[in-house]
Amino acid sequence: MTLKLYPAYGHPNCASKAPWYRVDQKKIYPVYGHPSGRNPSPQFEIRGSKVYTSHTHPMGLSGSPWYEIKGDRLYPSKGHPQGASTHPWYLIKDAEN
Repeated sequence: MTLKLYPAYGHPNCASKAPWYRVDQKKIYPVYGHPSGRNPSPQFEIRGSKVYTSHTHPMGLSGSPWYEIKGDRLYPSKGHPQGASTHPWYLIKDAEN
């Protein structure tokens, strides 16, 4: 099963039918739908229900989580540069559905 992240209604760039990221072994990689294009280096790491930037993210490693996973959604947390939100920025979907 391959999981993909799709921008949701809370995302500043609006929702999208094209995925922006794929999840592989707790690492999150940009795919072709991402505005910056596909990247073979992970931009985020999943640790439990928290998502942190990786060392290959354009802004570098984050000491605080940028996102929190709640069910099938990612919500920006206090560590995100734009702050926390009660609206999800990404939907997590099985790429095969």
